[in-house]
Amino acid sequence: MMVTDQPDTTYEGRWQRLVYQEAFRRLGIPVEVELMPAQRVSAMVDAGAVDGQTLRLFSYADTHPEQVRVEEPVSEVRFALWVSNPTMTLARLQDLTATDWIGIHRRGVELCQRALSPVTSADRLSTVSTEQAGLRMLLNGRIDYYCEMDIVIQNALHSPEFKGTASVRPLLTIGDRLMLYPYLHKTHAELAPRLAAVLSEMKTEGLLERFRQDALEK
Repeated sequence: MMVTDQPDTTYEGRWQRLVYQEAFRRLGIPVEVELMPAQRVSAMVDAGAVDGQTLRLFSYADTHPEQVRVEEPVSEVRFALWVSNPTMTLARLQDLTATDWIGIHRRGVELCQRALSPVTSADRLSTVSTEQAGLRMLLNGRIDYYCEMDIVIQNALHSPEFKGTASVRPLLTIGDRLMLYPYLHKTHAELAPRLAAVLSEMKTEGLLERFRQDALEK
């Protein structure tokens, strides 16, 4: 079983399922892609209660030795602080220390936690369980910014609830664009190079991008 924090009703969730169902079909291995909150995903894969997860950063392996990175990136992402107030500006992340802004990030998104904790006090930074909840808080003015991956924000903005929302924008990007990789529990380490080879083949065929279009049209 592979797990993701993206439901199959979303653009990103549909895309991930198309990718992994095809990859494991080529490997001749039955697969289910199940939904779990991001924080629980890590705990479940670390414990070997599930077989792997769909997308994590390259550096994720440094703090999760029970998991093996599949050495073929399947997507890329950039983290940013997202806002809906058109008047807000921020030159650099360190300048948050001089503001009284309230921010959030999604639970289990470790890069946002690491980036924001040194520059804002704990009483001005909280977490939410889903990106939908985060966007609602942002659009309702309950927070000033939301730290999140661009693909997750774009995924939510394609949903019926937020479709047509034009005010959400990146205020400040955090770091460079990063690649995302599948991870497997270490008991499946021998499968990692085989899965990497299949994903590389699919990428060469243009299938990953074709699946994005398919997911968008559904």
